[in-house]
Amino acid sequence: MDENAVVKATCQCLEAQGFAISQRLSTIERGVDIIAEDLSSGCKLLVEAKGGTSSLESSARFGKPYTQTQVFDRVAKGIFTCFQLRAKHPDRARYRVILAVPDSRWFKSYLEPILAELKTAGIEALFVSDSGASSVVSSNGDG
Repeated sequence: MDENAVVKATCQCLEAQGFAISQRLSTIERGVDIIAEDLSSGCKLLVEAKGGTSSLESSARFGKPYTQTQVFDRVAKGIFTCFQLRAKHPDRARYRVILAVPDSRWFKSYLEPILAELKTAGIEALFVSDSGASSVVSSNGDG
């Protein structure tokens, strides 16, 4: 899944849960990849998405899964961006910060060992699959 596919699957999951999507960016745009809102509570979700392959057809990696090293780079940059979002939006009752990544072995191998630390920092991880199914593996509330 490239980043655009991760964004699409994440938005589908959030919409199915009743969230309104106010921003959905592609890989050629800069900013928060997804901004969604729970209209009943007013809580906003700020989602940083990372893909598992290049979305550029001209890239040598297009359609090929990233290597373990490349996944590490995506995870590290994604976590850094999430920390920046959390610092900019410290109110955890009003803002949830989420890192959305493909549901794959390498992404899980880097994220699962630090889920408790991410939760402490107010950052959630969301694994998305090609089918659009998503599972939050860390949350601000009950796990």
